[in-house]
Amino acid sequence: MLTIDGSVGEGGGQILRIALAWSALRSEPVRITGIRAKRPKPGLKPQHLTALLALKEITDAEIRGARIGSKEVEFIPSDTRKGNYIFDCGTAGSITLMIQAILPVLLNTDGESRVILRGGTDVKWSPPIDYAAEVFLGALKKMGATADIQVVRRGYYPKGGGEVVMRIRGSEIKGIELTGGTPHEIYGNVHCSNLPDHVPERIKHSALKELIDFRAHINIERGEGTSTGTGITLWAHGENFIFGSSALGERGVRAEVVGKNAGSEIREYAKNGVGADTHLADQLLIYMAMAGDSELRTSGISSHAKTAMELLQKLENVRFYTEKLGGLYSIRAEKD
Repeated sequence: MLTIDGSVGEGGGQILRIALAWSALRSEPVRITGIRAKRPKPGLKPQHLTALLALKEITDAEIRGARIGSKEVEFIPSDTRKGNYIFDCGTAGSITLMIQAILPVLLNTDGESRVILRGGTDVKWSPPIDYAAEVFLGALKKMGATADIQVVRRGYYPKGGGEVVMRIRGSEIKGIELTGGTPHEIYGNVHCSNLPDHVPERIKHSALKELIDFRAHINIERGEGTSTGTGITLWAHGENFIFGSSALGERGVRAEVVGKNAGSEIREYAKNGVGADTHLADQLLIYMAMAGDSELRTSGISSHAKTAMELLQKLENVRFYTEKLGGLYSIRAEKD
């Protein structure tokens, strides 16, 4: 059984998600130690446990250490199966982080799966669900993946209660070239539940002020659910680029600041001509390792990305090469 040290590098939950996905893809048992060792509260949190239990069901795996707070787990996969699944975090734990763990595995099946995921759709320290749907899946479609997300209900911290439906068809992943470009149009969505109508309007107006040099199209989505919150996600697509930005509303933070933060961030990505934003670069690395022959150019290389590249090079016959090109950083993946 291969042992993976979850405390190395960035020392967060990404190591767990990559290790579990790789184990399921390659039918190789793994032991993961030091889980989230560099976080204030180490060990499995609800979203990590839900991802582990989801992969147990998808791969008919034997597992050990599956409990909240566990710092070590063993995962022994068997047969990966397409199917209809329901996975409920029971808290505001991030749905998009659960998706990161299960999506590579279900894309590797023969057929179509339908997955209902419940938890937090828009919570701190994780990609918002609109970013996952428009930016992350948009990039994966360029790599040959067939998957989509439908938001049934938003879930914010602390109550959660969000629900999404994913449809995933088994797909052959191919390489990608995201070397950069300049968008003429930027799209976006402001979501808001159980707050006055003026809140999303102010967020939208503030974002538009940052995007006066572009044709910007920002939708407002109002809803009602068990939790209260708001936020904005912006994105831009092109032949050789895809990037996005986002910001969540917080108590004590003016709506105008929320819109400005998201608008100014994507404006900088557009100004610099990136191929992918830094968060997307993190999330695509496992797919680049699977496919090889890929390159993306981004504005920086995060500690998340460095840790993921180091781990994937140990697990797969792939090499990552990084290079500074002017104001951007190139990340290339090549099969050994």
